[in-house]
Amino acid sequence: MLGKFSEQAEINASASEVWNLYSTIQFVKFLVEKHIVEKIEFIEGNGGIGSVLQVSFPGNAPYKEKFVSIDDEKRVKVIEMVEGGYLDLGFSFYGFKFEVVNKDENSCIVKITIGFETKDAENIHLTIGNIPAVFAILKATVEYFNEKNKQM
Repeated sequence: MLGKFSEQAEINASASEVWNLYSTIQFVKFLVEKHIVEKIEFIEGNGGIGSVLQVSFPGNAPYKEKFVSIDDEKRVKVIEMVEGGYLDLGFSFYGFKFEVVNKDENSCIVKITIGFETKDAENIHLTIGNIPAVFAILKATVEYFNEKNKQM
């Protein structure tokens, strides 16, 4: 069974400015600084395509994810879970897609999509656990750029 969940938010910053955060190693640091994740360690790579990271959320066993694609032209970043996490719970695929869409020169839309595949429909309720993290990422991004704009 395939499934997905998407959420989006408008950000008061240019798409290129937001993409400069989301597409780089800075985003990993941002997630830790904003306490969205407890710890992220690079296992392979330095933040580019093919990088493998170990991600730890408070109270959960760490899992590994891989940066599958980073498209600077379309401003899309795709990450797949490659070990642990939902894969240990019966999912055959679990991934994240981050998109930054230009709205005008001073604003954009950030869309985060969680995609998954499982043979057992009973597993779908487990994906609800990541929904607060998606909202936290969007909220932190909005607040970060709102604060940054006030300082200018």
